[in-house]
This record gives sequence, C-alpha cells and structure tokens, in this order.
Amino acid sequence: MNRRSFLRSTGVLGAVAATGCSAKLDPFSGPSTPELTPTPEAPPTRAGTALTGIYPGGPNRENAIANLASATEWLDQPPAVALVFVDALLPDDAKQGFVDGPLTAIWNAGHVPMITWQPFEREMQATSETVERAIAGGEHDGHLSSWASLLESWAQPYGDRTRGRRFYFRPAHEMNGDWFPWSAVDSSRIDATVTPVPNASGSENESGGESRAAGTPADYVEMWRRLHDTFGATDLDGSNVQWVWTANADEVGGIRAERYYPGDEYVDWVGLDGFNFGGSQSYSSWRTPEELFDPMLGRLRELTDKPVALTEFASASFTGPNGDGEYRPQRKAAWIEAAFEYVAENDIKMTCWFNVDKSGADEADWAVFGGERGTERVTLSNEYQVYEAYNRAVSGDDFLSARTDFPPLLTDDEFAGEF
Repeated sequence: MNRRSFLRSTGVLGAVAATGCSAKLDPFSGPSTPELTPTPEAPPTRAGTALTGIYPGGPNRENAIANLASATEWLDQPPAVALVFVDALLPDDAKQGFVDGPLTAIWNAGHVPMITWQPFEREMQATSETVERAIAGGEHDGHLSSWASLLESWAQPYGDRTRGRRFYFRPAHEMNGDWFPWSAVDSSRIDATVTPVPNASGSENESGGESRAAGTPADYVEMWRRLHDTFGATDLDGSNVQWVWTANADEVGGIRAERYYPGDEYVDWVGLDGFNFGGSQSYSSWRTPEELFDPMLGRLRELTDKPVALTEFASASFTGPNGDGEYRPQRKAAWIEAAFEYVAENDIKMTCWFNVDKSGADEADWAVFGGERGTERVTLSNEYQVYEAYNRAVSGDDFLSARTDFPPLLTDDEFAGEF
C-alpha cells in the first residue's frame, strides 16, 4: 500500500493515522474531553522564525500521542504543529469522536493540530470522482455544517471569555495529482498510482488532462469556498482557525495547481507536499531540496504572497539506481540539514516532517526517530545520526517550537496583528 493509498485508508477511523494498512482508530472510544484551563494571551512573537511540526504516525491515537511525547522529550520542547487526517463525510458521532479524541489530545499535549480534511465517504473506495462537484452543489451541506459547529464548540468552549483553542484546516490536499477523487483527473487508479518523477510538472496522464469522469478545477474552487463560507457563518475567526491550501510538489495529470486556487480571501497559508524517494523506487532518483521544491515553490510565490508551509515532507535514506542500492542514513542526515537550510533561505514559515516508515511501492523510510533506520547509529567520522541532524536543525534560531503556555499559530510580527 503506497503512502497515498495508506492515507486514503485511515481517515477519521485512523484520524491520527496508522503505520499499518489494517490498523484503525476507533473514534468512539477514549476518554471524554477534560475540563479546560483558560488559554493565556499570546506572548510576543519571534520574528523571522518558522514553526516546526510533525506527522506522528500511529498505529492508533495512543501510539501517536506517545510519539508526540517522545518528540517533545527528544527536542526538549514540543513541536508547534501536529498533522492529523480525518475523513469528512462520516456520521456525526464519528466526527464527535475525532474532536473529543485525537484533536483534543493533540491540543492538550501542547501542539496546534493541523486537520487534513479529506472528502471521503465511509466506504472510501466508493467516494465519487465528482465529490468536489457534489459538495460545491450543496449535496453535503449537512456535513459541512456539522463540522463547522463541532469545531466552533471545540475551539471556543468558553465562548468569548478566552482566546480559545486554535487549529489549522487543510481541506482536500494534493489536488494537482491523480490519486485523490477531488482532483480533476480520474483517480480510479489510486492503488496503482505512479509517483511523480522529477520535472514532471505539466505532464499528462493517460486521459490527457481533465477526465470526463472527474470534477473540474472550478468545482474544486467552489467546494472550497462553500466550505469556507460555512465556517464563516460561525463565530470562528482568524484567532481560532487558519486555512491551508496544499499542492503537491510534483504535478501529475496535466492540470496546473494554480487552477485550483480559491483566492487569497479564502486562504491563509499555501502548503507544499514533497518527498525525496532517493533510489528506493524503480523510477526515482536522489533529489536535493532545491530540485524537489524549487519549481512549485516559485509558482506558488507568483500565485500569492501568503506564507508557505511544507505540510508533508521527508527523505528516504536509500541510494542507488532503480531501487537497487543501499541504505545510507548519513546521506539522509545531510539531506535533512540541507532541507532546513532551504527552509530558512526561502522564508518558509512552517515544516511538518512525515515521521512514518513505510515499505512497498511508493514508500520509504521517512521517519527521523522511532523508525528502523531513522535512529541508526552512524559511525563514520563527522557524520551524524538522522535524528541528531533533525534535532540540530529545528533547535536553531531559525525555528520555533510550541511554547507550553501558548501553542502559536504564527511567528512573524507582520502577521501578529491578525491574532
């Protein structure tokens, strides 16, 4: 099962998603929401810094929270952001289970959750290829309203008496590929998805671009705006929620990411997902951060001046051509250091490392800690363990973890006035 199939198969039942294809999170179990302590006012922000975040994996909520705790202990400070996935078109009791369970646990552990809102049905493989058109046309307004109401209650449990809780909201990500139903390309081949290769932007799949069986970029934009307007009818504001529009670094299907952009009025951040597969796949080769991110980052900067986040990124340690090589953790460590230098040099304001090792097609040893090779000792002189490289990178002055009394949404003074 590849990374995209894996995320597709977890959703709210694997809301803090699993590390195994069959593992599920029960959204109906777990402790109820504890009594809250009012949130203090924000301290001064640190200008010129980027927020650090992580996708903690699983295989269930307890493991994921334990992984976050391990990351906090290891870094001596909590990652500011914790990425979580949830399926959108599920019964209200399942939505409530997600809110009371993993979402609350992430916040109580000192992190701001980033909710990746995936428009999947309960039976995910049955999700329509035109789901974005259905949402845009109002067929799922009940789901949109229930999510808005639940997240409003979660974010403002004391009404206007405190600043309340905060979250990032990342709907329908990686739309410029051909592996999710909300793209404008037929994604029925999801279990056989061919991962993009370098310089694939603008390439066309076998259908030659838009599929008659799929929605359109205009449908996607209308879906996003309808969802945003539904949340706008609540008391949620910029102090509670920020909207993250995320494209994939490699484009597949011949439909440019820019066509899916809903407009600055509806977006607070632009996200970028990208993975260095190294030599782990028959089609892949080692790519530097510049080779991986530069083409799409340049396009995003031309599209908007919204702050940029790497919402999912990681590197393999496997080198060599055509999947026939060796694991070299020291090379992954060097890639990590180069990636965080790239973040600082390119004024990227948030990073979320995809900390899950996966095996099989379109997968690799992504983890920086807790994985099979992420913490392997490297004995060569002047080379560092993978986790040491990550630790050193995010502990520098250019990066900001969460404060225990105030998990921040933003870092730069230029944005602080909005919060």
